[in-house]
Amino acid sequence: MQDGYLKAQLLFKLYRRGIWGGKHTPLGNLSHLVDNASIKESKKSLKELNNLGWIFIKISTGEEHISLNPHKNREIKDFILKTLNIDPTLLG
Repeated sequence: MQDGYLKAQLLFKLYRRGIWGGKHTPLGNLSHLVDNASIKESKKSLKELNNLGWIFIKISTGEEHISLNPHKNREIKDFILKTLNIDPTLLG
């Protein structure tokens, strides 16, 4: 699976669910997007997205939770649209 495509899929899932800033979801909720062989790759992608400042990863209820950075909304949206080549109306 392409690295950029995986990142875009993960971001799209969070974007569609409205997981911004203080609203967060456990990382396990994103695991169904990838097969077992790609879990290591997805964790690497999430770390890279965190380093870019596009997502926040925090420990809550004893596990890692994730949310999108609302200050990077435009960059995230542009990346999703460019990488997944989807209709902009899907992002609202």
